Amino acid sequence: MNDPYVYKGTSVLKNKLNIKDNKKLKEAEDTFHYLNVMEICQNPFKIKTVFDVKKVHKRLFDKLYDWAGENRTINIYKNEPILHGLSVNYSDYREIDKDLEKIDNYFKSIEWSKLTKSKMIDEIVAVISSIWKIHCFREGNSRTVTMFLYLFMKQNRLKVNLNLIEKHAKYFRNALVLASIGEYSEFEHLRNILLDSISTKDAKTNKYKTIRNYQVDKYKYRNHEYKE
Repeated sequence: MNDPYVYKGTSVLKNKLNIKDNKKLKEAEDTFHYLNVMEICQNPFKIKTVFDVKKVHKRLFDKLYDWAGENRTINIYKNEPILHGLSVNYSDYREIDKDLEKIDNYFKSIEWSKLTKSKMIDEIVAVISSIWKIHCFREGNSRTVTMFLYLFMKQNRLKVNLNLIEKHAKYFRNALVLASIGEYSEFEHLRNILLDSISTKDAKTNKYKTIRNYQVDKYKYRNHEYKE
């Protein structure tokens, strides 16, 4: 079976603009993403369930991909430099909704309004890293989780500095990776940047240049690969 999400003989995702060059597709995706983030910030909606992550993904990518907001239909992997070339063990595509439901039960059991700011960050780190580990979508999971986080924190009276996360996007993604490796997960990296994102103080300039001694500026963005 070939990857049904890409044009035959290429690694380019099928898209509504019929762009068949990865560089041009990334430029279009970045433009649409920026505009859609602005639109969502101006017209936010309430997060009631972790399944709303699908609504967020659709709002972010619907202008470009037919499958925006839909569960992926294949298994995927991505070799992570921070894991010495190993991939996070994402959910099997047939188990996505079942795995989301488990997180949703936990999410709904939390009395968010009664939490201190610090405890809320601890809980949201656990929730978003668990959602990210599922990797519901063929692409765009990190950006979707970031927007989900923003909307949920906003309705709980905590404003997330999206500019800080965008500026340190490579650190943020690698923090998600390290928070998604089962019993060996390291949540402190994600927690630290989220605490800074809701702070009125500026984060130190060099604070997010490395993670676990890995130079994050070396990280190269690339799509996931089809896993048979």
